[in-house]
Amino acid sequence: MLSPRQILEDNIRPADLLLKVYRLLEHDAPSTEAELVGALRVLVKAEQEEDLLVILNDIFLGLIRERAEVPPASLKRSALDNLLRQAIATACTALETYLPQLLRHHLPEVIKLRGRDFVPKDKETAEQFKNLTFDLNECVRILTAPDPMFVAGKMISALNFSYLSGKRGVHVTAALLGIDSPWKRIATHLTRNEEELKKYLDDTVKRRNDIIHRADRDKDKPDDPPQEISFAWTLLAVSTVKCVCIGLDELVHAKLKELRDQSARQQEGT
Repeated sequence: MLSPRQILEDNIRPADLLLKVYRLLEHDAPSTEAELVGALRVLVKAEQEEDLLVILNDIFLGLIRERAEVPPASLKRSALDNLLRQAIATACTALETYLPQLLRHHLPEVIKLRGRDFVPKDKETAEQFKNLTFDLNECVRILTAPDPMFVAGKMISALNFSYLSGKRGVHVTAALLGIDSPWKRIATHLTRNEEELKKYLDDTVKRRNDIIHRADRDKDKPDDPPQEISFAWTLLAVSTVKCVCIGLDELVHAKLKELRDQSARQQEGT
């Protein structure tokens, strides 16, 4: 069974790959240098009448032959920007897959170790679970045969109807797993400014929503052209998602060790 960390890395790897592909294909215009094109024509044994598309930048030399049916317009900068947009969408999907997996993997144990103290008292978590209810039979079941898996399952099922995303999703996940002041802890762990880190993450999720639902047009300006996007901004956005999730993963594992050690000491004392 894959760990939440492995699932995160598997799901965010395509975003990293899209960034790498963008850098490989990034160019201002196809190369028309006669000597270079001529040498490549000889190398691939192409006829003189065959059109060759040559991409040359500081890290990549590529040749696209006519039979590939890839017109130059499909590789111009505005078209390649869609690779960056897809990287944003992929990174956010990785985030929204990772957070529920982290809860599924660890919440039953946290409930078992902390008992009723596991319930966070902050408003973000209360808002996330405001529609969660237990019927009479479920209440009797909990009272007569406490089962952390059952409670955790109910909470995780509730999240299927109000998915975890952005800064609140990270906060709720961390709080449920026993981490106090989650964003402060994450920012300290990453030695980054807390407010900037939260803003980067929420800006990334907002941009994903613009990309998916409005072809990257601002929600307040739906008739405008697509928003500008850069490699640097996208790299920062994908890196922020990845670092926040890995930082959270490390904090959760440290908290679990602390709870296990505490439980073991209590058992020894009795």
